[in-house]
Amino acid sequence: MFKFLDFFGKREGERRNGAAETVFHRKYKSFRRLLKANNQALEIIADLEHTIYQDKPFTYMYAVSQVESLITEVGTIARELNVLSAQKFATLPDAVQRISDKVLADLLRKRHFEETSFVLSIERLSLENASEVGGKAANLGEVSNRAHLPVPPGFAITAYGYQLFLDYNDLGELIQAKLKNLDINDTEQLQAVSREIQERIQEAPLPADLESSILQAAADLREPTTADLRLSVRSSATSEDAEASFAGQHATVLNVSETNLIQAYKEVVASTFSPRAIYYRRRRGYRDQDVNMSVACIIMIDARASGVMYTVDPNDSRNAVIMVSAVWGLAADAVEGAAVTDYYEVDKKSQRLKSAQIAAKEKRLRLNAADGVREEDVPGELRQTACLDEATLRRLADYGLRLERHYGGALDIEWVIDQNGKLFILQARPLKRSQRFGADQPAGGEAPGAPIDHPILLHGGQTACDGTAAGYAYVIRSDHTLHHIPEGALVVARQTSPRYVPLMGR
Repeated sequence: MFKFLDFFGKREGERRNGAAETVFHRKYKSFRRLLKANNQALEIIADLEHTIYQDKPFTYMYAVSQVESLITEVGTIARELNVLSAQKFATLPDAVQRISDKVLADLLRKRHFEETSFVLSIERLSLENASEVGGKAANLGEVSNRAHLPVPPGFAITAYGYQLFLDYNDLGELIQAKLKNLDINDTEQLQAVSREIQERIQEAPLPADLESSILQAAADLREPTTADLRLSVRSSATSEDAEASFAGQHATVLNVSETNLIQAYKEVVASTFSPRAIYYRRRRGYRDQDVNMSVACIIMIDARASGVMYTVDPNDSRNAVIMVSAVWGLAADAVEGAAVTDYYEVDKKSQRLKSAQIAAKEKRLRLNAADGVREEDVPGELRQTACLDEATLRRLADYGLRLERHYGGALDIEWVIDQNGKLFILQARPLKRSQRFGADQPAGGEAPGAPIDHPILLHGGQTACDGTAAGYAYVIRSDHTLHHIPEGALVVARQTSPRYVPLMGR
């Protein structure tokens, strides 16, 4: 009898021990899962930090994938903590879900545009319209309508019109599929994908109502005159990031007739997916769908002279001057740094000419009788002649100071003078300034370590870029050699070009 009871007692003890062992194993396995999830989460966070702080290019899909993986691991941590603590942290999974939903909503949201006009006149624009027409067009409206300075008449084709164009031709899905697995550091792949997307855009038809709105806006511009209408068709990209700058990334088509306006519009839209534009967005972490192309269509000015004005010296703000560069004709090459220009410094306080360097200007850009522009020889009597007299420089300086006061900061301003001597502002944007000069370093002084015991081979000039790196120099003589540039090289070129942007990851 006692043996019989002892037998059942043993069985009960074994059951209790087995149950305890099962609980122990379950908690042990749960603890292992928690540790693994924690390690995985830390690795994901470290990878994201490395990507950001090392300025590595990354895709939108990479960011989404990493965040989704992080959410999964954090969810596992919350669940296993409750297993180990007998539901001591019962509200934690709900908190994880709530935060995850918010993060994913921000990350996955699709940009929607309110249904607005396809076209807006410059006369109706100001900075408040930047989300509809982009910074370039909005700033033209601001200069004209609030700063009350002359700009050429024109209109903007809105970002809503751009989105409608893509949707009408089902281009959004095509673009997303082509860009999904793109390696922007593979130059050949980048160029091939870009070329295919741009060709599809330029071959696609516009919705009838969008096309008719554009052509009607052009006809309204032409109506007050009997002359043929010629337009400058310029990119004016929009982004949810108000601080984003897309200068130099997209196309401008000059001297466009009404007949070719629609094709010029599509050419500018297509440039949203040029190699340099794609590369720039990826390097900056922008989603491709967050950048939408509004296009500014501005009456083309037959330029006598044109150029660029800085309202401060970008290398030394203590040098109280306004800096002006000027060329005969159109300033397209001057803006890109590819033309020899006259250079003037105007005293900011008195607005009087402080210094002038008159260049030998052998070539200039003029309007073609047909579409486009042509390069021609500058007449001999003008080659060594200053593009601007002191009165015009004072007027330019006055415009620059008025705009600086209006915007509350230093500006980079494009301007043009027509054949009748009328001055127009073509663009105004914030000027990027160097931090090279410290408070204890006198402006214009000798650089530290100047080679005083050696003959000076070159002296003077203007700073193009402050030095930030060292390496072997690779001189570019032809764009055909770009794919041969070795990793870590310093590229030397006659002038800057947006075509070189994809090389910067090397």
